[in-house]
Amino acid sequence: MIVLRPGMSAQPLTGTPAVPTLSVRFKDGVAEVEQPELIKMTLAHPGFNSDFIASDNVTIDPYANSRVASEPAHEVTELKFGTPISHEVKLGEAPKLSPEIQKLVQSAAIELAKTMLPTMVEETLKKIVSNNKESNNTAPRAMKRRPGRKSGYKKPQVVAEKVIAEAPVVAEKVEVVTEVM
Repeated sequence: MIVLRPGMSAQPLTGTPAVPTLSVRFKDGVAEVEQPELIKMTLAHPGFNSDFIASDNVTIDPYANSRVASEPAHEVTELKFGTPISHEVKLGEAPKLSPEIQKLVQSAAIELAKTMLPTMVEETLKKIVSNNKESNNTAPRAMKRRPGRKSGYKKPQVVAEKVIAEAPVVAEKVEVVTEVM
């Protein structure tokens, strides 16, 4: 936040009214100032070109490479009825690369892709052709199937034999005794 004009509290004994503070607040390193009066005051601020700069293109953040994340690394555990459901570790932001290094990495990736692409395409086409030949040679001719049935599915046959065995009789009379107390 940049204070363009400091405020002053009201002083009822002398009859001086309150003067509000005039400031510009930055959000994610960018402040959008649209009023001409505020633009003039912002350009006249002593921190201009050292603490902040003016940019016509708002989509590019000039301080993106030097800004440090304010959120530290931490662990998040989701609980449901006191039982942990998921556990997630959130690390801080990855280290940022300078634009020069980003351009070098991008150019190296493009060169690597150019050298790898022809062999990758050739290998992929060979695999497709060989898989197509194998499927044509081994696949039986198309059979008409009923919907919902697997091809070649046969219901297993179950053969059951009845075995009748006689159990010996141990007692002819059984008494059930129950006592009530």
